[in-house]
Amino acid sequence: MKEKRWLGDRAAVLAGLLLLLGAGLFALFWPQKDFSDAERRYLASVPGTLSLTNWKTDKETESFLADRVPLRNVLVGTDACMQVATGRRTQLEAWPAAGAFLERPVSGSAEKAERRLKQFAALAEKTGTDWLAAVPRTHGFLLRGRMNGLLRMQYEQENGIYGALEANPHFLDVLPEGTKAEDVYYRTDHHWNLQGAYRAYEACCRADGLPVYPLEDFEITRFGGFLGTTRSRSGLPAFQSDTLVCAAPRGSVTLRVMESGETFDRLIFPEWTETYDGYAVYLNGNHGMLEITNPDAPGGSLLVYKDSFANCLLPLLAADYSRIVAVDARYYSGSFSEAAGAAGKVDRILFVYSPDSLVNDTAVAGKAGR
Repeated sequence: MKEKRWLGDRAAVLAGLLLLLGAGLFALFWPQKDFSDAERRYLASVPGTLSLTNWKTDKETESFLADRVPLRNVLVGTDACMQVATGRRTQLEAWPAAGAFLERPVSGSAEKAERRLKQFAALAEKTGTDWLAAVPRTHGFLLRGRMNGLLRMQYEQENGIYGALEANPHFLDVLPEGTKAEDVYYRTDHHWNLQGAYRAYEACCRADGLPVYPLEDFEITRFGGFLGTTRSRSGLPAFQSDTLVCAAPRGSVTLRVMESGETFDRLIFPEWTETYDGYAVYLNGNHGMLEITNPDAPGGSLLVYKDSFANCLLPLLAADYSRIVAVDARYYSGSFSEAAGAAGKVDRILFVYSPDSLVNDTAVAGKAGR
């Protein structure tokens, strides 16, 4: 009896070792992508020297094998589903609620929002230019009435940020309380959809006394199968997708990336829809500083300090402003003051940020204050 048990234990250990060996060989020799579309990150690369005795190399080997295990996407999706099912979804970067994939509630205070607005005001005063700040309420905040009590309370904590914004006369309320989230946001992405961007466009143009063109006057393009970044960060399987709808002005429009000098005669780049980052169809992705010119536009010049929320808005604004300079603190190496100097004389400064970027982005905080 003992001999049979001993043989059974040996067989189990041998099977486990063979399984590990097979997974390792699979990871080493089976062709795989270096980038995980589902998680939006690069996977661990092969260690320089495989070793199970050197601590550093051992950790590199462990990370490599963990990232290359067979059917890894299935395992990641299963784990995320279990977290949601067992109520542990707050451990995820994003989670499903009310029919959409949502980012975590914004952690921040009214004081931080007020401090950032003071930085914006100081910059505008230094340049002698009028300014506005467009900061939309988040997808989760607008959906909070359809959530359970625990999630609703977390999103309602964002109220302090919006209260501070509403108290500032330069705040442009593009998505007021009561806006239907499904009308202005994608289900799988935290950016606003075309209707959300169009509401911001309307508000900006009316603030400057410029005409608001109907969407029929723009060139509209649609791309199906769009899976946004919020869904990918949740780790959950792609059970639903969105249609990415873009609008750009008709006529002669030029896009120039100011750091590299590259120029394009369009604002929408359909080739990005074939990649993991479909949202990069706008403006050919993110850039530190870019310039859009439209000689047929009735308005003057606009300087926009932004995060990616403004990428779908800029093509709409290009119908009204003859020149737009846009600065993204995440990719621009200089300060906001230096960017204002490089932009030259403008008629209006517009700040377009998500609430999280406004209060928590260290690049915005650091560069706006210099």
